[in-house]
Amino acid sequence: RARMAFVARALSRGASRRLASSSTSTTAPTPSSSRRASSVTEAATYATRGPAHEVLEMTTVPLPPMGPGDVRVRMLAAPVNPSDVNIIEGKYPLPRAVPGVGGNEGVGEVVAAGAACVGARVGDRVVPNRSYVDGTWRRDIVSACENFDVIDRDVPVHAAATLTVNPCTALRLLEDYDAREGETVVINAATSGVGRALLQIARTRGIRTIAMCRPREDARETEEVFESLRADGADVVLPDVEGKILRLDARTRELASRARVAYNAVGGYSAQTMLRLLQPNAGSRMVTYGGMSKQPLLVPTGAFIFKDITLSGFWLTRWLEHDATHNSSRGRRAMLDEICALIRSGALVVDAARFRD
Repeated sequence: RARMAFVARALSRGASRRLASSSTSTTAPTPSSSRRASSVTEAATYATRGPAHEVLEMTTVPLPPMGPGDVRVRMLAAPVNPSDVNIIEGKYPLPRAVPGVGGNEGVGEVVAAGAACVGARVGDRVVPNRSYVDGTWRRDIVSACENFDVIDRDVPVHAAATLTVNPCTALRLLEDYDAREGETVVINAATSGVGRALLQIARTRGIRTIAMCRPREDARETEEVFESLRADGADVVLPDVEGKILRLDARTRELASRARVAYNAVGGYSAQTMLRLLQPNAGSRMVTYGGMSKQPLLVPTGAFIFKDITLSGFWLTRWLEHDATHNSSRGRRAMLDEICALIRSGALVVDAARFRD
């Protein structure tokens, strides 16, 4: 999605200033100035549920006093995910109090830390984890130190701001559903944040990819988008068009002959196309992690009877809850470290300008 553009658009109602963009960062106050820091901050808030562009406003909200185990974080960038919008609309299965502050993801810098704070120091760059629920579309946060994970400062701000949702989802999809080196995975919504991360991470693991993408309004723009997907690692790009008969060339048929896993973020007709690409009687599986078309899955009976395909769902929130309960969140920390290493090495490039699908 074109995420930061939405922030600016959504906050324009009555707002003369907007949240920090993904390409710039604000200057954090020094430790001495943080002792005199304001007890209020600017935030994108909603007082009622509804369409985000109608209910969001820039307002001033109070900050709680810092306790010994708290940190004060100056936010550097905060993106918009579809789930953020769904929460504001009241259509997401994570209830949030109203009134509230939008956003669940972002990156900031610690500008003050309580005496009992463990794991984060002034000057550290941090991302909120699943324990933080008070919204990231704000200038400043005061919250418990344990609600943040420290990350490397050499990860670019816009990449750090989008670290905890899309790349994490892509990594889990590849690791948890037995995507193997030399085999092929099928990916729709390929230009989305998760889609591009899937392509790039799969390439580092020797996994081949068939990417599906909606054509654009003209042929030139379509080819530019398709070429960008090939640059991200797609072996083949297929136009994702409802009602169009899928004709496969020899290369695509060869790749599909090794396709056992498909990652579905669209639903509807697109998911049916993915099922046709998966191999029969090979333990094939379609994993659904999104529903961008807002259409149900319509699965041909033959996909179960004659191809023995398994359908399952993935929700990162559920994975994180299980990791926290059974692994003391060590899996989350290892996952963030791996993604940061991929970004530093250049194997995973987060280009916010190319998120729109």
